[in-house]
Amino acid sequence: MRSRRASATNGIVDRRIRLSHRTLVLAAMCIVGLWLTGSFLQEVSLNQSLNHQAAELRSRNAALAAANQGYSRDIQAISSGAGAEQTARLGGYARSDEQLYIVTTPSPSPSPRLVAQRAPDGPLQAVWHFLTGR
Repeated sequence: MRSRRASATNGIVDRRIRLSHRTLVLAAMCIVGLWLTGSFLQEVSLNQSLNHQAAELRSRNAALAAANQGYSRDIQAISSGAGAEQTARLGGYARSDEQLYIVTTPSPSPSPRLVAQRAPDGPLQAVWHFLTGR
């Protein structure tokens, strides 16, 4: 029979830890597992950020495509000649054979002002006003 040491004894403070082959292999496997888990989490995070950027770029591309369609319609209207007439009409121009009617709301009628009737000034009042400036 082999003699075994007690795993926990009273009075022994500085006991050496025995490293076996199994313990070293298990520690190495734990380190590799942690490294693989960290790499996996990093890939997931990178994938999410790239998906978010791709969605933003898709929305920007859709907005740019809509703006480009509007510009192409404007270019077609201007190049056909109808655009020049529309621009001229917006500027207030009309054809020579057309009659132009301007429709506006009626302006309010002016209210009559009450003017105080003054008696004609006599010669004394005229001199008084001349001297006082009133």
